[in-house]
Amino acid sequence: FGQPVDLSVQSIPTVWNELPESQLGDGLFLPDNVGEMFTTDLCYTMFEPGAILLNSSLLEGFCMNFEHSYMGDFVIQLTCPNGQSVVVHEQGGAGTYLGEPVDDDSQANVQGVCYNYCWSPIATNGTWADNATGTLPSGTYESLNPMSGFVGCELNGTWTFTVTDLWGSDNGYICNWTLDFDPSLFPSLTIFTP
Repeated sequence: FGQPVDLSVQSIPTVWNELPESQLGDGLFLPDNVGEMFTTDLCYTMFEPGAILLNSSLLEGFCMNFEHSYMGDFVIQLTCPNGQSVVVHEQGGAGTYLGEPVDDDSQANVQGVCYNYCWSPIATNGTWADNATGTLPSGTYESLNPMSGFVGCELNGTWTFTVTDLWGSDNGYICNWTLDFDPSLFPSLTIFTP
């Protein structure tokens, strides 16, 4: 008390841009409600008016931060603003873990550790099911259906991520999700580092 204390601080600059972010708070719980569709949206408004996706490689990645105790439970799809959809995963991989889930139905709403998973049109290492192990490693994978299904999609508007549980038991969390478009598609994207 009453004595000087030397303090040192270190700032870590963070890049900000105007791209939309998923607003899932601490994560969206995916309870075991068989047949129920869980959806979350990202709304894009910064592309040129009327712009469409002319080449699937310009959607560089569809990524999610996710944990679940049974990969074989669900179907995951992405839908673009004009309604075109691509199923990236459909019930393969059986009991493979995604991330580090809390695999205890008596603690169904306890969140585990989410891992980053992406799908890319240029990935060559197989689908989730092709890589099924005890726990699927974080990484970028091939989509079950070709991402060329997005060619012709409007870029501006609401993109919807949907998870449908089709098997009893097990649950998980979506911590967040993103779309990575080729920077050449953005006419003028505000980016700065405070």
